[in-house]
Amino acid sequence: MLLAQRAERPGDSLLQAARDSAAAKGNYRFLENDRVKPGHIWDPIHVHTAKKLVRCERILSIQDTTTLMFPGLEGTTGLGTMETEREEALLMHSCLAVRPDGQVLGLVGSDVWARGPEEFKKSHRRKSRPIEEKESYKWIRGIRQVAELRRRYSPPTKLLHVFDREGDVHEVLQEVIDQGDDCIIRCNYDRNVEGPYGHILATLAAQPALTRYKLDVPRKEGQRKRQATVEVRSASLTLAPARIYPDRNALELNAVWVYEPNPPEGIAPLDWVLWTTLPVATAAQSCDVIETYKLRWLIEDFHRVLKGGCRIEKTQLKTAGRIEKLLALLCAVAARLLALRQWARTEPDAPCTEILSEDEWQVLLAYTRKRPLPTGLSPPTMREAILMIGRLGGHLGRKGDGMPGVKTLWQGWRDLQILVEGYHVNLR
Repeated sequence: MLLAQRAERPGDSLLQAARDSAAAKGNYRFLENDRVKPGHIWDPIHVHTAKKLVRCERILSIQDTTTLMFPGLEGTTGLGTMETEREEALLMHSCLAVRPDGQVLGLVGSDVWARGPEEFKKSHRRKSRPIEEKESYKWIRGIRQVAELRRRYSPPTKLLHVFDREGDVHEVLQEVIDQGDDCIIRCNYDRNVEGPYGHILATLAAQPALTRYKLDVPRKEGQRKRQATVEVRSASLTLAPARIYPDRNALELNAVWVYEPNPPEGIAPLDWVLWTTLPVATAAQSCDVIETYKLRWLIEDFHRVLKGGCRIEKTQLKTAGRIEKLLALLCAVAARLLALRQWARTEPDAPCTEILSEDEWQVLLAYTRKRPLPTGLSPPTMREAILMIGRLGGHLGRKGDGMPGVKTLWQGWRDLQILVEGYHVNLR
């Protein structure tokens, strides 16, 4: 019941989303009950997603970390530090399962922790600490968590792990290889490699360009969405561990370099080096790696929905444990909202009954048309429904506007639930 409330009104507080005072009291009692552990909520969310893998030959396991800030909760216990020694934050490492076509299946891994005050300004000692004592061990825990779920529910499904630069850790690359999985991980360091050039960038720069390629770059702060013309180079490399790490093995990996030689004035050039276990010998293979890596942005959208649409950082709960229980519920909602957008991109002509109940699509269509619906009307397609929900959220739907983004969709989704609720009240 609590999850259904959050799904119907994701941006509302616990009090606003509850139907009455008794429901609100029950919500708080549930979150405050010490017998209810966060894992009791996380586990079925992950298992529900894992069961969908049986329909997939390969899935992308996209991981990333986000910081949840609670600056107004001085009385909340269990929070940790970030840039300052004040304890006002939680860290969450998420793992999103995504089909190769971009459809979001849901969460298959979650890790939440508070960074203790003793960890503040401790990064200078990271080279002398074993990987198990570092925060970067989160990537290995995520790989193992997803691999275990895959083993239990869909052993034939292949895993392709997609990480940003923070995942460029020798032990992480080793773990992917040991698991027999594939990966695409953005390179963060100009690492030592075997061969005459000694380093990855020099080796890639010596390779001929495979192709020139137009790459869509999403909008970010201070910069509009644009298209970059990049050169693509690739190589097969042997990653040579530094001498200070005698226990590390040399790793056989491929690399793709994506570089924009002539960026617009005032804009930093696009410059990616991608480690991968996938083949990259041809232009087509390298471009497939690039296109797949672009799907990593979905997890950033997921965290954006969680914070902006579900407003997790606005909670007033008094312990980190209670916040994590609410966080688990809202993560399920955020993944559903993100999947809502992706449906219109991956299966635009499918009936919208995949995501909307009969009451929801009929109320949506009647409100959009401003007149009663005739009997026997077929439901709209997924694309038509998403455009109508986007219109409720403020998307203008002009010819050049494209499909609604996640922000307008979460706003439109909330308004749709209010309309449906009014329809049900009228029926009574």
